[in-house]
Amino acid sequence: MNRIEFTLPDVGLREIEGFVWIEDGYLVLEVTDKLLGLVDTDTNLIKIEPNALADLHIKHRPFKDRLVLSPKKIDLLETVPGKHVSSVQLKIWKTKRNEVVELVAEFNAIKQPQQTSLPADSSP
Repeated sequence: MNRIEFTLPDVGLREIEGFVWIEDGYLVLEVTDKLLGLVDTDTNLIKIEPNALADLHIKHRPFKDRLVLSPKKIDLLETVPGKHVSSVQLKIWKTKRNEVVELVAEFNAIKQPQQTSLPADSSP
């Protein structure tokens, strides 16, 4: 899977950008935090298990689409730089739309078998 470039909303003098891809069954975010867009202050590699997300979908916009990650727990929101209320919205150029659609489809395909392999309820 190719790495797809994204940006996050700026926070003060910091610009946040990175790449998203799927590797070994995980959704991977490589996030770089830049001061004034010039100096790399921090780079984080975040691996997200499929079952850690309640939803992963695309919001189509005229210029930049949004890849929306809705986590089950707030811990994920705290690991991604920036201010996020209930989801993380990665801004991705419209030219990468097909790649994002493939990424979401692949992620959902990985997530489906994990959900069906949960043990059945054996209550009487």
